[in-house]
Amino acid sequence: MLKDLLFGLQYRFPNFSKKLFQNGLLLPVLLLWFCHSCNLKDETEPTKPTLPALMAQKLEDSLRGKDVGYAFTIYEGTELIAQGSGGFQSRKVDAEGQKNFTTDTKMHIASMTKTLTAMAFLKVAQQKGLNTTDRIAKFLPPAWPRGAGIDQVTFGDLLTNRSGIVGLGNNCQNGSFTENIYSGLRQLIAKGVTTRGNYCYQNTNFGLFRVLIPSILGYQFTGNETTDAAETEKRYLAFLQQEIFEKAGVSNATITSPAGNTTYTYNYPLSASQIGWNPGNFSQTLGGYGMYLTTVEAGKIYAAALSSAVNSVLPNALSDSLLVKNLGCYKATSGIGTYYYHDGWWYSGLVSTGQGLRTIWMKFPNNITCVLFVNALQWKNSSLIFPFNSGNIVGFMYNAYAQALQARGMRVGIETEVPPLQIEHPEPH
Repeated sequence: MLKDLLFGLQYRFPNFSKKLFQNGLLLPVLLLWFCHSCNLKDETEPTKPTLPALMAQKLEDSLRGKDVGYAFTIYEGTELIAQGSGGFQSRKVDAEGQKNFTTDTKMHIASMTKTLTAMAFLKVAQQKGLNTTDRIAKFLPPAWPRGAGIDQVTFGDLLTNRSGIVGLGNNCQNGSFTENIYSGLRQLIAKGVTTRGNYCYQNTNFGLFRVLIPSILGYQFTGNETTDAAETEKRYLAFLQQEIFEKAGVSNATITSPAGNTTYTYNYPLSASQIGWNPGNFSQTLGGYGMYLTTVEAGKIYAAALSSAVNSVLPNALSDSLLVKNLGCYKATSGIGTYYYHDGWWYSGLVSTGQGLRTIWMKFPNNITCVLFVNALQWKNSSLIFPFNSGNIVGFMYNAYAQALQARGMRVGIETEVPPLQIEHPEPH
């Protein structure tokens, strides 16, 4: 090609090309022209969709048209790259009438709150010179009786559900509402523990931080249960607002749906006459669950706190510690990466009707963080599950990521099979 250009210049502009050649400028001029031509060609070539855009497409393909309210946001670093929503936050038969579910719809995030509590503890511990290996006993209300083994329980035990607390019913389940109010926490501390070190998922492990964080900050317990319950709730929430939410650019996190704008939850599949259920106010049980956020707000918080090279919410050392030690979060693995997450669910208490919700934040490789809310549960095989992907919300999110990689040309497994995901604790949280 260059040879043809040289010949053409010499033929059409003999004197000009001769001067360029004598001055040693002909070849640089030709190379510059050639590179410019290449760039022009490259600019006209279509570019592949980004990984977040492809993930969003896969999520939309699976959620659209299912008559379920949903929203998701996908962040790369701390930048919102893709989002989607559909269905309704309330329907014609509900008090507020029909309203669309959008990325600005505020919903109870359920146990996603536990990660926020873990972030808050890591920050207050850094400020006060504490470690996860320190014991909780001296920060409990002085009037609370300590049962056997409580003097050995550490902050890290609570943050990993290994405190030995098994609930008043002696089982490893989420725990009832009454176990997580102030008097319920007192009863469980008085009950003591005998299986410290064993994993047992309990809301109480994180609900206790509603009391412990204010105590670490210097709150002096009065011994009046009503006063201490209200004051610790207020101080816990204020610390989250100042040290987590505001630093992520979120100013209106709440503990209930905004007045007149309830996000209802439903049983899937929905019937035309089904009236939604309002999860309500969780001020008395904050710590393990209870915050209301939009998917945009939640995405901002988890992305800002857990993305690499960002420390607006958590210093890098603290975010690394949270993920590596699984403090208020879980880990899943496959042949194409490691994923960190915390899911959440909540339902009306009537298992057979199944009105509830499902939430999750999930951090993927490539510094991608995704948040998904769905306002319905499905009653199936005597249990309540995420309505899609055989009830597995973690696998649902992972499949969107793996399929997005495939769409960009990456071979993620043998032939076209998605590598299986290994989940240490697959039960709903």
